[in-house]
Amino acid sequence: MLRAYDYTESRADSMFIRDVKLFNKEKEIAQKFVLNNPLIKRICKCPACGCNNVKYIFESWGIDYYICQECNSIFVPAEEELISSYLELEEMKEFRNTEIYQKQASTSRAEQWKELLFWIQYRVYRYIKKSSNLMVIDIGNKYKGLIDKLTSSSFIANYEWKDAICEIDSDKICFADVILYINHLQHEINPVESLQRIKKFLSDDGLLILSTRLGSGFDILTLKGGTDDIFPYEHVMLPSRKGLEIILNRAGYEMLEISTPGIRDIDSVMKNRERVDESNFFIKYFLSTADDKVLQDFQQFLQKSGFSSFARVIARKRR
Repeated sequence: MLRAYDYTESRADSMFIRDVKLFNKEKEIAQKFVLNNPLIKRICKCPACGCNNVKYIFESWGIDYYICQECNSIFVPAEEELISSYLELEEMKEFRNTEIYQKQASTSRAEQWKELLFWIQYRVYRYIKKSSNLMVIDIGNKYKGLIDKLTSSSFIANYEWKDAICEIDSDKICFADVILYINHLQHEINPVESLQRIKKFLSDDGLLILSTRLGSGFDILTLKGGTDDIFPYEHVMLPSRKGLEIILNRAGYEMLEISTPGIRDIDSVMKNRERVDESNFFIKYFLSTADDKVLQDFQQFLQKSGFSSFARVIARKRR
């Protein structure tokens, strides 16, 4: 397996500008659902490695998050039916489909998507030696602007978008060259089963390209429940890097490459530094004394060392 040490010198504020009002509306819809659908208090096995040795780590909106003591993945012990109900929430779907939401996403994420498409094309050629005529299945992508960029890409000949795995027609096996599973693992309380279902739609030499937030990332472990970016039931599975490898292995995949090219860890912690635990003396001191150059260098260290909270993975069916 290749561990890619890619990093970017771009600052978080130059790559991504969030519309605060839209984001707060998104969270408001999610919070209303959570408060009306509280979680039954229970402890279950880690969804990544299956271990029973789990420990409470933080709470958000009255929902407890747990960390696995074996693989360090963070998760919510929720029922699959509850998460399915959240994902099917009409109010959220309608909001995310509004013109203002989609337009803002296209504007703020344009550079990210440009870089993503280049990265996909380069990695596909590297691993399966194809630079055109690709059959691509895209699962869970909520951005019309990214869908447009994928459908108009010169290297993709056949593109199918699916809102969820269950929408793939089992009677028409299409054997994709690439399955995109971008930022969707966070919704999976049974990630191993979900990735096993995907596998039968992938050609023998095809690639699963997956991106996800990591529970082992610097900002999540530093802020715990103090980051606005993580909330139930939008995020119920935050695997560690080790946990992600275990999930893929249990689902029958070989991980070819993993990188953590996140750019927002330091930015997130700096914006929420009053939420850093008072006993975390080093982080408190570091944040109060480091200049912009040191902070940027530290973000690059997180990227290159695998400690950022965003991961990209290339995998294929185990042979």
